[in-house]
Amino acid sequence: MKKAAGLFWLVVLCLLCSLGCGERASRMRLKFRPGDVYKYKVTQDSTNITEFMGRKMEIPCKIEVTLTQKVDRVDKGVADITITCDTYDMEMNIGGKTIPNAMGSSMAGKQTPMKLSENGEVIEPKGLQSMVTLQGLGADINNVLFSLYPKFPDRKLKMGDTWTQREELPQSPMKVIVESKYTYTKREEKNGHSCAVLDYTIVMDVQGSDEAVKMKGSGTGTGQTHVAVDKGIIVESKVEMDLKMSVAAPLPMGEQEIPTTTHQTIVMALMT
Repeated sequence: MKKAAGLFWLVVLCLLCSLGCGERASRMRLKFRPGDVYKYKVTQDSTNITEFMGRKMEIPCKIEVTLTQKVDRVDKGVADITITCDTYDMEMNIGGKTIPNAMGSSMAGKQTPMKLSENGEVIEPKGLQSMVTLQGLGADINNVLFSLYPKFPDRKLKMGDTWTQREELPQSPMKVIVESKYTYTKREEKNGHSCAVLDYTIVMDVQGSDEAVKMKGSGTGTGQTHVAVDKGIIVESKVEMDLKMSVAAPLPMGEQEIPTTTHQTIVMALMT
């Protein structure tokens, strides 16, 4: 009887300890080693609607790309990475007609340099180049990657923690402000990796003008990123965005405002 009672209280003590300890907070970082190579598949589904002189034009577009990311060198937590486009497939529909993929052969083999910090900050390239694809403008698909990397704070994190990152992207004569709010929601297995799951929201504001053209816009989105904690790599990152842009430009019949809306979903997944 005494042994049974002792065993009972031992179990109770263990349960109390486990409840009190919880998850240990830790710093979350990307991990780089020179020579590391990872392959990703990126898909972008978008629908762009433009209004001009009372008419609407809707352009659905789907882009599917496979990429290789190679870490060339690492210095003080900053990695020089070369992104190589292995395959590129695009399907666009204009006026009910499917436009054939005319870019695949020219994009295959194209390389883009990138500087990425261990905290997820994209150091190079900066500016509108890193955002243009979010607006469905058919820019280099590599630039999609720059919107999918999480930004980690300089503190230890545990489940339930939230943090906000605000970026101002220089692009004269435009001003692009992006605010992202992250929440470390849970841990789960993803494609064989033990991952931290980050849910996030994005709010974007675009303002700019010059002597001829005035531009303004806004965007909102939600996303989720799976980060392999031990390896320090992104296993999957996805975002769904809604953007509204308006360009006012002088035309022979007077100044015209051209509104554009874009809805799109972008997914980057590690290929195993």
